Amino acid sequence: MYATSASSGYPRTAYLLSLIGGILIVLYALLEAVEAVVYSSKINALVPGASGLLAILATVGLVAGIIVVVGAFQLKSRPESRKGWGVMILLFSLVSFVGGGGLFIGLILGLVGGIMALTWNPPVAVGPLYGAPRYGSPGNPPMGSTPWASPTPSPAAPGGAQRFCSSCGSPNVATAQFCAKCGAPMQ
Repeated sequence: MYATSASSGYPRTAYLLSLIGGILIVLYALLEAVEAVVYSSKINALVPGASGLLAILATVGLVAGIIVVVGAFQLKSRPESRKGWGVMILLFSLVSFVGGGGLFIGLILGLVGGIMALTWNPPVAVGPLYGAPRYGSPGNPPMGSTPWASPTPSPAAPGGAQRFCSSCGSPNVATAQFCAKCGAPMQ
């Protein structure tokens, strides 16, 4: 009798999408921060105080992107807490909208990754219900033989003593009683 149990694994697609989304969010936030510093005089000439606001938005985007990346790594290392990290990825992907969301591609990838983390179920492995397999069970045949192994020997090696099957013509060991290919009696 066999039962199912959760095997090891993690939400790979959710991890990859969240990771790529978080990296895009971080990169775009860094680009915004550099832009705010380098072009601050030109930006402030157009709109006074705009470079400071741009720096704040870039910082918010940077923090949100870092949290999305950390959440992605947590999905891989601790899949049992995938629901909590999926919610974090969702929330901080939405927060990254303030900072541009990684050209909105990072925002979308983070949202999809977070949703996939929330809906992911671990794969199920089949195992024995009452302990380890014992002698006679399908998982533990005696002396390493498999229950589906053919009682006839394998086809003969080239150069060894062999006979040919009268039914299909394939080579067999000279002592074979049945053909290893088609199962016909050897004559």
